[in-house]
Amino acid sequence: EVRLDLREAEREGFLAELKQDFAGVGGDVKFIKSTIDARYYYPLVSDIVAMVRGQAGHVGGWGGAGVRMLDHFQMGPQLVRGFAPSGIGPRDMTLNGSPTHDALGGTLYWGATFELQMPFWFLPKDFGLKGSVYADAGSLWGYQGPTSSLGTLVNTGETLSVADGHVIRSSVGVGVIWDSPFGPLRFDY
Repeated sequence: EVRLDLREAEREGFLAELKQDFAGVGGDVKFIKSTIDARYYYPLVSDIVAMVRGQAGHVGGWGGAGVRMLDHFQMGPQLVRGFAPSGIGPRDMTLNGSPTHDALGGTLYWGATFELQMPFWFLPKDFGLKGSVYADAGSLWGYQGPTSSLGTLVNTGETLSVADGHVIRSSVGVGVIWDSPFGPLRFDY
């Protein structure tokens, strides 16, 4: 296990995290899920720090297996702040009286962030409070699940009308970062 002092890394330097999940040994689900999250912190002037973040992910089946809907990425505020959980990506637009707009998830995503972090100069540094101004953008696409109920446990004959465009979502906002005794906490608006 490798531990970093994030208080210093969040002031200057590069921090990257690569994750891979492999499923398929001893089961009927076979996929490889890869994600990367990289951040670069650069002090501009005095205590103002610029942060640039990039993140991306891909999930794909192997050995002839597809990707189940449950194994798709479900993205929201962890990709673009201000969106609801599972609020980004492909949707079910089936008209059964009214569209459900249910989130289906996707197999590919990317996200980018630019953020300025600065202390509140009117507070002592011991309080551990900083303000931030940010801009986020990202997209989730590539739904590969079923589009009909044929072959599922309940054969109702229903089909899905999938809206899966490569739509870029974005937001801007402000936030408060507190270096609490429990670790850094964020409150974004």
